[in-house]
Amino acid sequence: MKRTIALLLMITLVLAPAVGADAGESFETRLGLTYTPSAGYASSVYYRNIRELALTGNQRLDIVNAALTQVGYHEGDSAAELGGGNASGSRNYSEYGYWFGKYVLGNSGGFFYDWCAMFVSWCARQVRIPESIINNATYAHAGSGGYYFHVTYHARGTYSPKPGDLVFYDWANTDRQWDHVGILAFIENGVMHVAEGNADDSVRIRVISASHPEVQGFGVPAYTSADASAFELSSYPVPVRALRQGHTGEDVKWLQAALLHLGYASPTDGSFGANTARLLKQFQTAHGMTADGVCGPATRSALLSALGLGEGPTVPTVPDDPSDPSNYPVPTRTLRKGMSGDDVKWLQAALSRLGFPTAIDGDFGGGTKSRVMSFQSSHGLSADGVVGPATRAAMISALGGGDTGGGTGIGYPEPTRVLRRGMKGDDVKWLQTALTRIGYQTAADGVFGRGTEINVKAFQRDAGLSADGIVGPATLRALKERL
Repeated sequence: MKRTIALLLMITLVLAPAVGADAGESFETRLGLTYTPSAGYASSVYYRNIRELALTGNQRLDIVNAALTQVGYHEGDSAAELGGGNASGSRNYSEYGYWFGKYVLGNSGGFFYDWCAMFVSWCARQVRIPESIINNATYAHAGSGGYYFHVTYHARGTYSPKPGDLVFYDWANTDRQWDHVGILAFIENGVMHVAEGNADDSVRIRVISASHPEVQGFGVPAYTSADASAFELSSYPVPVRALRQGHTGEDVKWLQAALLHLGYASPTDGSFGANTARLLKQFQTAHGMTADGVCGPATRSALLSALGLGEGPTVPTVPDDPSDPSNYPVPTRTLRKGMSGDDVKWLQAALSRLGFPTAIDGDFGGGTKSRVMSFQSSHGLSADGVVGPATRAAMISALGGGDTGGGTGIGYPEPTRVLRRGMKGDDVKWLQTALTRIGYQTAADGVFGRGTEINVKAFQRDAGLSADGIVGPATLRALKERL
């Protein structure tokens, strides 16, 4: 009998999935899945992300962190596509349905149906939140029946939601239907950032007002260890050391929370792993910095500036093409000899581009004034060497940019074409900058990708427009009204 037990124990140890990122580490230090993943998922970046996640002991924070590691995952069209990489998949084949079918329902395969509720359940299980707190659910319903979540429910307008709460949606705005569910990551000024599964067939972050009519209400799990301030930047110290992969600490949490608030789905666990480095590189690239994945003084300053908390980079960045006016902000002040700044660089770059070569040094000297006068003379303007509204408008028109900036102070040309996913250009940067300014954090990289489309749709829903993700005249007008 003892030999049989010993043999069974040996088999169990051999076959059991590893629970740590490295040999010898317990799941309290490094997270390991609570089940054996599918082969496709085990080779994915999303599996690597969840495996390197560190548990904090704060259940509100841990469940959000688990969800954030999966942002970008996309469902597939067959059981062979559970790795999350099929960007056009639409048949509900997800790792979360695989887990629910095989390990919750006990069948031989998955449960490949709408998976928003299964995603929430999966996140709870992976961070060791027990079923007594969040039940394994297949329905986006707070109640105690069947495969519901078994959590306390509060209708919209009767409760102030907190990170880690479940957000329930009713697309019909009747407050009687249970259509969709996500996990609230953080909320600022009444605007929620919600991590959701099966949102446009993927895991993504929805940005939506807490008072939006499609928000039905909130589910509040009975967490036993929870701190709702875990995603607030003020909870952590701004780094004074250069942070890089391998570092841990409260200042790493500040970096991660900063990235999250700027639209990069960074878990806030205080452990600087490969996922944090990847997201930091994305931020650096979007801000014209060397993408080394290290948070040194320049990157820290850029983060503070993007968050509206301080100065811009202390180490100036050099554009790939200094003669391109779109690298600099369009002037909103009247420029004249003796002034300096990046808007002067725009002027100098514009002059150079228009055939009046000028040193692009940001200092409005005698040479720049002479070139301005030459431009003014050639365009029938008073040649006074001062760049006021008329001269600036003439330059913008000569550059072919239309009413660049639209008087909004955004240093990119206001869109004159209809923008949609797949487009690129400086007018896309205008759109992305405008979205960020009004609370829909979007990387201003000039590429209209999925993230930009998601935020456009979120803005359109909040503005009462058709949420098609396309920026036409109505959406553009609504954006400008809020700037």
